Amino acid sequence: MNSIKKIISIFILILIPLFIFQNSTLIIRDLSKDSIIFLNKVTPEDEFTMRWMHSVELQPWEEIFRVDQNYNIILDRTRFKSFGAGVPDSAGNKTEIKNGYVIFSGIDRKMPDLKYGISDFAKHTFLFKNKELKLYEIVENGNGVKIDIVQMRLYEYYFLKIKTTSPLI
Repeated sequence: MNSIKKIISIFILILIPLFIFQNSTLIIRDLSKDSIIFLNKVTPEDEFTMRWMHSVELQPWEEIFRVDQNYNIILDRTRFKSFGAGVPDSAGNKTEIKNGYVIFSGIDRKMPDLKYGISDFAKHTFLFKNKELKLYEIVENGNGVKIDIVQMRLYEYYFLKIKTTSPLI
C-alpha cells in the first residue's frame, strides 16, 4: 500500500507543473477553419520570417519578425529584390543592399494583429528556426492566417501540439 501512495504522489508531482506553469507560444491559425496549423514555444529575441512572391514585382519578399521582451511580435526588417509599385522607398533606420537584396532594418513596429491572405501564386512560406512551412499547401487559396503569441498552460500546449499535424512541428 505504501508503494502505491508513493507512485500516486510522484504522479501528482509530475502533473502539477502542467497545470500551474505557462509558456509563451507562437501560433498560426487558419482563419477560415479556426484551426491551429502551427504552434511552438518562443522566447524573447526569437525570429520568424514570412516569405512570398510579390504580386507586381514578381520577386521574392520577406518580412522578418522578432519576439520582444514582452512577447510582442515586432516587424524588425524586410528583404526584397527590387523597388516598384507598392514598395516604399525606405523603412526603418537602415537601408542596405546585400546579396542582391534591398534590406530595410530597424523598423521596430509592433504587430498586434498580424494576418496574411494566403495565395497559391504568392506561395506564402513561414520560416522558423531553420525550418519552413509552406502555408499555400496547407491553407486554401485566398484564405487567411493569423500569427499571434499567447500564454498557455503546459497541459494545453502539449495537448494542442499532439492535436496539430503541421509538418514543421
